[in-house]
Amino acid sequence: MNDGKRTLNVNCGLACLLKDREGILDNYDKIRINCGTAIISTSVNAKLSAKSASINCGDMRIRDIKGEIIQLDKGAVIDGNSNFKDFFVIATDKLLIKKDGAKALNEAEGLIAVDTIYHPESIDLASMVKISGKKQPYPDEAQVILGEQKIESLVANLKGDAKHIWVSGRLTALDKKALEQIRSKGFTISCGKFFSYQGLNDEFGELINCADRTLVPDDYEITGKIKDGELALYGKKLYVDGKFSMNENDIPALEELEAIIVKGKASLPARAVKIFRSKGKADDYFVFEGRLIEINGFEQFSHSQLEASAKKSEKLSFQVNGCLLFDEDVTPEDIECIASLSYNGSILAAGPVKSELAKKVKTGNGFIGDPAKLEEMTGKSIKDFISPEPSGDSAKSTINLGTYILT
Repeated sequence: MNDGKRTLNVNCGLACLLKDREGILDNYDKIRINCGTAIISTSVNAKLSAKSASINCGDMRIRDIKGEIIQLDKGAVIDGNSNFKDFFVIATDKLLIKKDGAKALNEAEGLIAVDTIYHPESIDLASMVKISGKKQPYPDEAQVILGEQKIESLVANLKGDAKHIWVSGRLTALDKKALEQIRSKGFTISCGKFFSYQGLNDEFGELINCADRTLVPDDYEITGKIKDGELALYGKKLYVDGKFSMNENDIPALEELEAIIVKGKASLPARAVKIFRSKGKADDYFVFEGRLIEINGFEQFSHSQLEASAKKSEKLSFQVNGCLLFDEDVTPEDIECIASLSYNGSILAAGPVKSELAKKVKTGNGFIGDPAKLEEMTGKSIKDFISPEPSGDSAKSTINLGTYILT
């Protein structure tokens, strides 16, 4: 349903709205901005407020900026070769400042970082006054490596003469040879988190400076997240570093395990809970009946699909992160095979089916709606919402970008 009002939709990671020299915002009656971070000047903010603009963001900063804008992306480093004189710097990712980068900071009009700014401990505090964002210091003499690292990759890529390695994120150390190389070369490592086997920590732990350590028993096999149907691929003792999901047909493989530890959420059929708890533990649990169907994004279910489960007396548990649409041929009787429904997003079904689905909700964040009612209110079909195509409607502009800058 077109109300004749011109609408601007902006979807981006970073929205930088500083000046509206061309009067772009004046051309629209409605403005919707969805972003991770918004940096807005006082003048543009006043204009947006006057239009009752809808701004949905995790971090909004109202600030007037002088100078021309320069954007720093992933992997950016500020050092003695940097020149930001008369520029205002916006860093869209982690930012590393070297000791000799203080001059460049002093000459810049200012700096805003969306992510963390890493700087040497001894940097002149006057250089940091112009910086807005989360700051974390590192030892001056250290070789700095940002993000999560594996010990073998760390060893292979070491440069320079620094004997102290500082890792901002988690260091995974499961390779004994790499740890032996660290020791033989006289290195020490500081890191945000340390993940290793208990035995390796006992032998090499003095090389690592870290208070947050996760240590796995030596006789456990370590793997990342496990999906249903994969459990039989692993050994007798299992450490899952991530989410664990299984269905009822995985119960024989679970019974074969001697022990299991899940560092994350374990999604378990009700019949498997007692068996799982006799073998180990998880950080969190999601218990369901029958077969678990996980949906990320958009998916449709028809009468024939649900009827097939009903004929097998199979119960279904839905976990939806996105949108689940039940086709028009689905009947209230089909819903009887659904044991539970957990959703973060939207569930779309015709009136009588919608009522039956509401009885199955275990947890819900979003809405359960009738497609016919939705079309009646908006003038758009479900197809329009799921797979929008250019309509030629000059009253609506949509911008999808990583960074949107208005100057």
